[in-house]
Amino acid sequence: MVALRDATTTMTTMTTTPMPMPMTMTTTTRGSRGDRGEPTRRGGGRGAQVVVVSARRWSVSCTATRRAASYDDAVTTRVSSAIDVAGGGMRRRRRRREGGAVKRVGVAASASASASTSTEDTGETAAMINTVKAIFGAGGFALPWAFAQGGLALVGSCMVASLVFALESLRMIVKAQDVLVSARLASVEDVSTYAGLTKLAMGNAGDVLCRVMNVVTCFGITVSYLIFIAETCKVVVPAMIGPGLFGAAPTTAAMLQLIAPPMLLLSWLREMSGVNVISAVGTASVGVGMLVTTIAALTSGPLHTASLPAWNFAAFPGFFGTVAFLFFIHFTLFGIQEAMPKREAFYPAAVKAFTAAAAIAGVFGVAGAVGFGPSVASVVVTMLSGPSGIMVQLLLCLNLISTYPIMAQSALRICENVFEGGKPGSLSAPQSIGVRTAFTLGAVYTAANVPNFGVVLGYVGGVCCSMLSLVLPAMILYLCQKKAKNEMTVEELARIAAVTVVGVTCMVLSIVL
Repeated sequence: MVALRDATTTMTTMTTTPMPMPMTMTTTTRGSRGDRGEPTRRGGGRGAQVVVVSARRWSVSCTATRRAASYDDAVTTRVSSAIDVAGGGMRRRRRRREGGAVKRVGVAASASASASTSTEDTGETAAMINTVKAIFGAGGFALPWAFAQGGLALVGSCMVASLVFALESLRMIVKAQDVLVSARLASVEDVSTYAGLTKLAMGNAGDVLCRVMNVVTCFGITVSYLIFIAETCKVVVPAMIGPGLFGAAPTTAAMLQLIAPPMLLLSWLREMSGVNVISAVGTASVGVGMLVTTIAALTSGPLHTASLPAWNFAAFPGFFGTVAFLFFIHFTLFGIQEAMPKREAFYPAAVKAFTAAAAIAGVFGVAGAVGFGPSVASVVVTMLSGPSGIMVQLLLCLNLISTYPIMAQSALRICENVFEGGKPGSLSAPQSIGVRTAFTLGAVYTAANVPNFGVVLGYVGGVCCSMLSLVLPAMILYLCQKKAKNEMTVEELARIAAVTVVGVTCMVLSIVL
């Protein structure tokens, strides 16, 4: 820039008489645009503009002397040198600025990519939470009764075995999906539901079997929900409104008559958005209920460890369904898998969720059985008392009532399809309400005529859940491998056979013992 100012000063000094016909002086410079022969005025930057403005003040006539021309040559040379120096300095500063900007952008992009990779959402956390929510429900509160009936060692062993086989059968379902998709026998959407996967593997017979088992299982769960709510209301209602309306000791039938109307209205719902919000709050009540129950059991008095059996095989039909009800929930997990951004992360998430749930369930069951003893109720929360006990019981009832339409929705849709005659959507609103009312009233009648909550869970969990979560997954994987014409190893065949045998054995023992 010093050279540029010198050139401008020299030019101003030499200009003595302005001429009427000014001529704008432009020069070409080396580097940047000058290399392409473009005028400095267009691309030389601020320094070139100063030179052009100064050059306009210097006009020459057509009769200029050779001396003026020599001055012109000298000045042009000095101007060109000044522009080269100024332009070179500006280019160096521009390159430094641009280099720094590029470096900063590169660092920022690298940091952004690293952060994106490290925090990439695979959906694993959400899948774990939703799986734990699916595992724990009303059935979890029968675990103390199951430990007290079957014995600490036997029920504990059954829980561990159920966990192992449940995870193995879940692995088989995931592998069967991968086999069909890899062999291009089905799309990801085709295997995203249990009914769809079963139909692809077993044909129409498998589809019918899956639907029937779904309806029977949901019906049994509905019955268990009703019993749980009725048994809880037998304690809560007199404590809240006194013995005037239902007496000091209301019956289960009376409580079922009380809760049947809201259950009927909920069964008519087809839009689940509002219920999901209530259900999310109710799910938190399960954790609070288990915590409060555990504290109450361990602080209620002397522990009853000595009075509890270690092994009681005769009670297997009663307690095993409660255990199976926890882990044999595979038909409810397809929606969780489908909602994940990365489906391959589903099985690792399920392993973590199942393992954590098994540990929590084991501690809760043993604590309740040891604390309350052999006389623990099949719905353990009915043994809570005081304001905290009433609050927990009400929250749990709200949880079950609000989740009923969600849980039973698939069974209700299947029942409607039976009456549609192969024309989906052809059932009118009154006909749909009639089907849903019949389903719910049938569950209410069954709940009024079974002895207790644990027995219902025993048959539903031991038979239906064992079929859906042990026998069918093994058969599905075997048939999918055959369809894809894949060679199965001896180990894989042994695993399929073991899961099938265990599933059938559990079903038989749940009925005959």
